Amino acid sequence: MWMNCNGDVYTDELNNTNAVHSLEHGAVWVTYNASAEKADVDALAAKVKKTPYTLMSPVDGQKDPIMLSAWGHQRTVNGADDPDLDAFFAKFVQGQQTPEPGAACTNGLSK
Repeated sequence: MWMNCNGDVYTDELNNTNAVHSLEHGAVWVTYNASAEKADVDALAAKVKKTPYTLMSPVDGQKDPIMLSAWGHQRTVNGADDPDLDAFFAKFVQGQQTPEPGAACTNGLSK
């Protein structure tokens, strides 16, 4: 089962398998750890909430403060204003890498 990924922002860590299933549907998963600046986390959450086929959650064990993941792709960004953020969203939200294009990002798990 996938995680809801219609601009959903989670405050707790997610089951990795469920979140990765969302990537299979064409979602981009924004993750952050405790080193991420609060202002960046807040700005990223606002962007995710406005963007269908995205989700966001903390991942305490990840190496870098902010990471972006899509099916088969991952990138670290320096903050919410990093130009790679918008480029990653533009390329990978429902991008060509999506194994199940058009699959639902709703009616999945919400926690």
